[in-house]
Amino acid sequence: MNGVRNEELSKRFGERFRELREATGLSTREFADTAGIAYSQVWTIESGKGNPTLSTLEAIAKALGTDTSTLLKDL
Repeated sequence: MNGVRNEELSKRFGERFRELREATGLSTREFADTAGIAYSQVWTIESGKGNPTLSTLEAIAKALGTDTSTLLKDL
């Protein structure tokens, strides 16, 4: 049961992340460069197939001009 919940959470976060990134007008590769994270990591997270570390969440939030609590709210 917990595995299913984690998969759902990863998928919802990935969708939110993609929407917010697209709203910035940056491509996946441009966003990765801006955030200082690997392109493959951005793709993996957006596709719901990976869970970002806390430091990656911080980098994503900073590059989006927001904070981690906003990224995680109502997931």
